[in-house]
Amino acid sequence: MEGSSIPLLTAIILVPGAGALIVALLPKRRPDLVRLIGILTSLLGVLTILLRGDFSALASIRFNTGDLMVAGALLIFGLYSALMPRRPVTHQLSLIACTIGCGAILLLPFSIWEYASGVRLTFDTISMITLAYVVIFPSTLAYLAFNRGIALIGPNRASPFLHLVPVFGSAMAIVLLGEELKLFHVVGYVLVLAGVIIASRQGSAKST
Repeated sequence: MEGSSIPLLTAIILVPGAGALIVALLPKRRPDLVRLIGILTSLLGVLTILLRGDFSALASIRFNTGDLMVAGALLIFGLYSALMPRRPVTHQLSLIACTIGCGAILLLPFSIWEYASGVRLTFDTISMITLAYVVIFPSTLAYLAFNRGIALIGPNRASPFLHLVPVFGSAMAIVLLGEELKLFHVVGYVLVLAGVIIASRQGSAKST
């Protein structure tokens, strides 16, 4: 498996688990056994898709610095998801603005260092379209939807939906890029959907 795919693999596999683990440490929000089984089922589906049905590829994975960065990020994201129900009552856009502002402050020293190192953003059409896409969709609309989902069903039931990312990604590759639909796709889709349904089922108050 190519090294560049490892951070993505790490994130997709571990983010729901990290969220469930952190939530489990909070009073009255421990996930039940059935929900954990659902997360593991969808995880098996994710592995089936990303490894193209060849689980022996796991033996060739080599972790690097990028994996450590992703691991730290997913733990923070899991904490974010777990604590979302306890956030102060505020408008969704205000919450997003505060989050983005804090993130910008934290990234400012690294941006200054990068600029001083000679790295410059090229202000061409492709860069501006890419920047607009990142600002509008993954940075704003996606977080608004995710925050709303957590508010409605809780972090335990919301986190397994992240396992749908490789499902949609591979389905789009089949439809838009002409990738051939194979058996491992179908098996993976079924496992992920089954796991998400099990893990996100309506449960008791302590598990949502």
